[in-house]
Amino acid sequence: MRELVVKDNALINASYNLDLVEQRLILLAIVEARESGKGINANDPLEVHAEGYINQFGVHRNTAYQALKDACNDLFARQFSYQKINERGNIENYRSRWVSEIGYVDNEAVVKLIFAPAIVPLITRLEEHFTKYELQQVSNLSSAYAVRLYE
Repeated sequence: MRELVVKDNALINASYNLDLVEQRLILLAIVEARESGKGINANDPLEVHAEGYINQFGVHRNTAYQALKDACNDLFARQFSYQKINERGNIENYRSRWVSEIGYVDNEAVVKLIFAPAIVPLITRLEEHFTKYELQQVSNLSSAYAVRLYE
């Protein structure tokens, strides 16, 4: 099965600094929303299971559990900046967080996250300027910089 990741080029070019686990968590959430048919909005949580993380990225179980817990804490605080061109042709500069809500369920080894409202159109409304690739293409990359460079 093709696990397709699609992002708006504004998001690809955005100024952000996520570590590898945080990037992987976001990628898995995008894939989960697409494959489940659930879609992405700013109200309903998406679930990323540790088992999926382990299978996709080939990490040890205990490593995955701790990495996902840590990523929940860190991702909530992360922000990024991006630009849009308004109807008058002027550049508008924005800052946003990645998620509006995120949590980890210990007994289920699952992350529940809700993307911030500013992120939703950048990963859902992709009629024109977008980049897409299969998740498998970045699964073996071992640094956050490698993922950014690939995109």
